[in-house]
Parts: sequence; C-alpha cells; structure tokens
Amino acid sequence: MVASIDHVELFEKSKKLFEDGDIKNTLENYEKAMERIDRSQIKNKQEYLQFLESILNHCKEHNLSEEEALVLRALGRTYSLFKQYPESMKYHYQSLKIQKKLGKKLEIAEGLVFFAEDLEVSGNFDKCVEVFQEALEVYQDLGKLRKVREIKKEITRLEEFSKEMVTDEYLLHKFNVDKY
Repeated sequence: MVASIDHVELFEKSKKLFEDGDIKNTLENYEKAMERIDRSQIKNKQEYLQFLESILNHCKEHNLSEEEALVLRALGRTYSLFKQYPESMKYHYQSLKIQKKLGKKLEIAEGLVFFAEDLEVSGNFDKCVEVFQEALEVYQDLGKLRKVREIKKEITRLEEFSKEMVTDEYLLHKFNVDKY
C-alpha cells in the first residue's frame, strides 16, 4: 500500500519552504496541494489566498519578476478552483503580462490555456477560442505537438458548441419559445 500525501500536508510543506526562502519549490508544492484538494471539503479558502498574497508581496519587494508571475498564476488557478472566475482571470492576465515581458514562451502558453479555460466558464466563447488559438501558436513554435493536438480538440469542441448555441437561439426566436 502506497501512502499518499494529502493537500494539507503539501500546503504545510509549501509554507515551510516559503519560510526557508525557497519560492520555486514553495509554488511547486502549493500547485501539488491544489491538484489534490477537494473543493467541497475546503474550509478556509482565505488561508490559501492570504498565503499566496504574502508570497506575492515578498516577490514584489525583492523584484522577483519571474516568481511574481508564477505566484499571480497560482492565485488565478486558486480563484478558479474556488469558482471565483473574474478574480481568476484578473490574476491570469497580470501573470501573462509579466511572462510576455520576460519572454517565457512555455509559461505564456500555459498561462494562455488557464486564461482560456476561465473565459470558457464565463461564457465568452469567442475570446476563449482566440486565446486558445494564441496558445496553440506558441506551443507550435516550441514544438510541443501533443499540446497543439489537445488545444485543436478544445477549439473544435468550442466551435461546435457555439454553432449549436446559435442554432438553438435561432429556433427559440423563430418559434417564439422564449416568450412563454
């Protein structure tokens, strides 16, 4: 039987790593904790957000731009996990601005995918497809063909869904279904 580390243990480990000044490993452990978290079981969402805010402040104070971008992305992902999509998109956008300044192509592509996922949830399908397309182009430049295929599938799925929605809206309007 293999013992699995739960999200609480990983979160505590990330706190310890932050105290030791190891920002990159702090964020890696935090991400692992978020992957294992059960949204329905989480009691203190603010604790996670405050932890990331303290790391963000540390990065800003010490001019750690690369780490700041990663913390902003972690904040975006955390807000997304907590189904607070407007906040999530705000942090993803801020992270992307820094990543673009730094020229970090892989991080840009990953950030674009996270941003597109939040756009999809918000119902902004056109912008979502546009952002996925941008991520696809970056992944193509990087030679990440598996990621290119995954994103193409997402774009196709979204375009098909959008067509269905337009057709449904047309039929509802044509037969005055929305008036009842």
